[in-house]
Amino acid sequence: MGDKETAFSPEAFKKSVKEKSNARLKMWLEICAHCGLCADTCHFYLANDKDPKLIPAVKGKKVLEAFKKKDKIDAEFLEDLYWTVYGDCTMCRRCTMFCPFGIDIATITSTGRGLCVSQGKVPENLVKTIESYYKHGNQMEVSEEDWIDTLEWMEEELQEELPGATIPIDKKGANVLYTVNAREPKFYPMDISQAAMVFYLAGEDWTMSSKGWDDTNLAMFAGDLKAASYVSQLVRDAAEELEVKRVVITE
Repeated sequence: MGDKETAFSPEAFKKSVKEKSNARLKMWLEICAHCGLCADTCHFYLANDKDPKLIPAVKGKKVLEAFKKKDKIDAEFLEDLYWTVYGDCTMCRRCTMFCPFGIDIATITSTGRGLCVSQGKVPENLVKTIESYYKHGNQMEVSEEDWIDTLEWMEEELQEELPGATIPIDKKGANVLYTVNAREPKFYPMDISQAAMVFYLAGEDWTMSSKGWDDTNLAMFAGDLKAASYVSQLVRDAAEELEVKRVVITE
């Protein structure tokens, strides 16, 4: 996660803390009884000789500390927070399942990531992915031309097995809009053909869209809620424009 050094802005950090502060988060951050039940649920804790610093409750306290410090933090603290929220938690929520209070460490971690976003402190690969969403509408830098070419190619492959079967594109009023992980056209295009086969044999009225077809949202994992909202809106805009009844996403 080698990032470029970014200029530290206490005011931006304080503003981000204020924006993200809410009653539920404050309750979670204050209610922890330090019972330790979350410890053995965390794979980071178990894989690192049960290092106490990797207990979910302890990692959550780092975010609490950020909220208490507000604009009094320094670059050293920000670096520590960065590695805690990006490097020591996958937001899997296993710890929450065992917490007697239902404290959502994943949401707390995501909030911590959002604080890092306010400082431009984000893993470089996630930064590039978010840029791709804004530029191409998907995480894998697939152009609209390449996307359409891939669908037409997969339709040809499909028709070798099922003559008459099609992969409809931008069909208005269909029952289903099918969206995919952007890795599929990039690396696993046959998955699209196989899904089309299922829709055809089921007699489903469906379509794919030339835009807003990537159902992933890695901006959410980055903690960049503004970008995450933009990515989600791409799919929603496509669904509304095509007037479909429902959106089906790939697993």
